[in-house]
Amino acid sequence: MFRRKFLKKISYAFGFAIFNPIKWLQAQSETGLTVERDGQIVGHVPYVLIQNQYYIRLNDFADVNGFGQFTNSNRKKTVLIVDQAKFKFTHDNAFVIVNDRVLQILFTPRWRGGALWVALEELMALINEFTKFNLQFNESQKKLIFTDRQINITSLQIEHKANGTLISLTATQPFEAKDLKTKLVNGWLYLEIVGGRGDEKALSKKINDQSIREIRAAQLEQLLSIGFKLKNKPLSYEALFDEANGQILLTLHEKEVAQANQTEKAEDEQNHSIDEELERQKSEWMIDTIVIDPGHGGKDPGALGYYKLKEKDIVLSVGLLLGKYLKKKLPDVKILYTRKSDVFIPLWKRTKFANENHGKLFISLHCNASKSRRARGFETYFLSAEKDDKAREVVLLENESIKFESTDDRQKYEGINFVLATLAQNAFIKYSQYLASVVQKSLRKFLQPLGMKDRGVKQGPFWVMVGATMPNILVEMGYISNKNEAKMLRRKSTQSKIALALAEGIDKFKTDFESAM
Repeated sequence: MFRRKFLKKISYAFGFAIFNPIKWLQAQSETGLTVERDGQIVGHVPYVLIQNQYYIRLNDFADVNGFGQFTNSNRKKTVLIVDQAKFKFTHDNAFVIVNDRVLQILFTPRWRGGALWVALEELMALINEFTKFNLQFNESQKKLIFTDRQINITSLQIEHKANGTLISLTATQPFEAKDLKTKLVNGWLYLEIVGGRGDEKALSKKINDQSIREIRAAQLEQLLSIGFKLKNKPLSYEALFDEANGQILLTLHEKEVAQANQTEKAEDEQNHSIDEELERQKSEWMIDTIVIDPGHGGKDPGALGYYKLKEKDIVLSVGLLLGKYLKKKLPDVKILYTRKSDVFIPLWKRTKFANENHGKLFISLHCNASKSRRARGFETYFLSAEKDDKAREVVLLENESIKFESTDDRQKYEGINFVLATLAQNAFIKYSQYLASVVQKSLRKFLQPLGMKDRGVKQGPFWVMVGATMPNILVEMGYISNKNEAKMLRRKSTQSKIALALAEGIDKFKTDFESAM
């Protein structure tokens, strides 16, 4: 129940902010929040209060606190600089760039009076994670309270490269090479940062990473020691400070690479300008390949409904139309299909295909069915190990496809802990959730006028989505077990509307995601 209400609030918040921006920002008259630093009042910032969310003007917030900021009025973007952290916010966009990382926020920034307004809740979370400051809000006193946590190592991120693992630690001050010491003892690789200070609890964690089992941080008087329990001994390792991004980079070389290539790569990386590096990062995130997955097929008919309808036929028709519309909207994007004809493909091979072709979005298309002939409506799912009661029937129905797979294929699902299977996708869950929300909103716009019911955004453990290393959703476009919806779903005009709605939702997500970069 809690999750259903939470997702409903998310959908409402997005819809309210996107479709009613002026009314939304004018709901409260401007007043001021008091800003206190080190026990002293340093000024006030205007705010508006909408749906219990406080929004403040970024340029005022920066001026009062002496932080750096740059606003591009033409593009409606603002960069806020706090210590070594750079936060790039964009009007009506659910993604924020923190240094070179793309993060999703729930409440989108709004542009008003030549300035960008951001949700205080989002801003506080970002500042508390990526800077040395701790920012709290006393609502009864309408007061923002800054305290200095006396830390200079704020967060940690792990990435896997072609020849090893890269561990990035966000720092609020520069460190020299002599301040970074490494040693390997009994399977633990220790990084000792002389002059480093960090939150031991925040940095320490047990993880299920392909290279690292556990991270332990210990704050000593003169240094911060961070230990990484490795699964395998690396060939070599090194630590350096990246001035461009304000990060300490710990590199684990786990595969043989020619020394000449290493030297050339190192020199090339050193010669990269900040702009070149940002462009490289940007290109890696660009949505240049979309994989459409029409569910079921061949010997697996999927759900069966009125008028002898088979799920596999409807989703294939919609999938091909979706590809056609996406190609018109996004001519530079590669559109791929897990199937373009009536053939059977095991579930695990669908995401394998998407990964091998470097897909950036995975869209799985389905029709619903129920024992209750009154069940109706469309809904969009994102992958999660959790599900609510109403999602249970859909999950069981879609996962039944494995019964059509060979014995060898079915064994791939045996003994798999679904929670562990989805951990690899944690980096994409928030993006998938936002993709699901904009696609559901677009479907609502096209299908509610036809009398179809909006069943909302949900989550569930679908095998077809496990393993997709990209944002991914599963769309249930209606119930073929409902006589009225079956009649509509078999019409080409309805299939065309569904495909167009999906294309518009995907286009919206792509625009939001990429314009934040």
